Amino acid sequence: MIAAISLATLMAAALLWKFAGVAELFVLSLAVAATVRPFVEGLEPRLGRTLALLVVYVSGLTLLGVFIYVASHGLLHEIDTSVERLGSAYAALRALPRGGGTLRRLFSNQLPAPEALYHALASSRPAAALDAALGVTINALDIVEGTLLALALSAYWSASHESFERLWLSLVPAPQRTRARSVWRGVERAVGAHLREQFGQSTVAILAIAVAFRLVRLPTPILPALAIGVLRVVPFFGVVLASGVGALAGASMGPAGAILGGAGTLALLLALDRGAARGLFEVRRASPTLTVVSGIVLVEAFGTIGVLLASTVAIAVQTYLERLVATHPRRARATRSLAQIEQRINRLKRRLPTLPEEEAVQLGSVVARLEALATIALHATAAETRTIS
Repeated sequence: MIAAISLATLMAAALLWKFAGVAELFVLSLAVAATVRPFVEGLEPRLGRTLALLVVYVSGLTLLGVFIYVASHGLLHEIDTSVERLGSAYAALRALPRGGGTLRRLFSNQLPAPEALYHALASSRPAAALDAALGVTINALDIVEGTLLALALSAYWSASHESFERLWLSLVPAPQRTRARSVWRGVERAVGAHLREQFGQSTVAILAIAVAFRLVRLPTPILPALAIGVLRVVPFFGVVLASGVGALAGASMGPAGAILGGAGTLALLLALDRGAARGLFEVRRASPTLTVVSGIVLVEAFGTIGVLLASTVAIAVQTYLERLVATHPRRARATRSLAQIEQRINRLKRRLPTLPEEEAVQLGSVVARLEALATIALHATAAETRTIS
């Protein structure tokens, strides 16, 4: 038995390593499904599950497409503007007087002339540039393909999550299934709430900062706003890094602009995190230790993008451990009256018309048996009460 368990564990680890891409898509689809679950469940009683899924996913994709179009519409122009301003700043830096301290003289002497940089870029091999452009295009297509596949899987998971839960819970011993379901749903709920909070805060921050930079006539308002929206997700130092980007963007308008840009970005992010987020979302902070450990592991596995995923993974692990080490279910189970049990049965009966036919038949038989047991218990309690009186 020990040898069989060891071989099965090694085989599972080898399969996960071999099919890491498939596992990543599956986990991403679960995360997307957990993020949109409250919206689907809110519309399901009125529209049915299929139509609710269609409305939620089509609306989400439409908003995402509009956001990408608006962001990319001016992004290419801002990149060209940034390159031009960077070249002007480089030329101005080389034109500084060579006198002064030793550090300034050393730094000025090490900077090559702009003509040398242009010559080096122009003399680079065309084949290498073509390979780089082709690689970027292929990577972009892979990202789009993976995103669409993850969305399709998440919609399929949201439509039939009860069937999937019954499937994998059948592998768990019967006495442990209630606890396993509680652990799974707790982790799913916590991850979904965390992702909704992070995505909502980043979206509001990007829009607010882009509008503010546009109003003060900053030459490149969208590029720093996108950077701030991404950097704020970094654990521990995200707000500081985002404020630094705001100050750097404002520095193009002078020292006062740098101070206002950094301070305004810091104030906005703190207001979102401490005020608006706690009023709109279910805010929960991950353990700093788990966040650091998750960040180290994810950076080793996925590179820089692992830093952005560290807090989400830490929330999942923290919720899993909290549910796992909780008091035994039999001791933690609260006693319920027959009236409360009848209310739960009535809620299940009202939900039956929204389920697929096969699931409705199976759940209907279970509800009928529970209702019969509740009726028997009610009659027995009433008879015992009459006997005592």
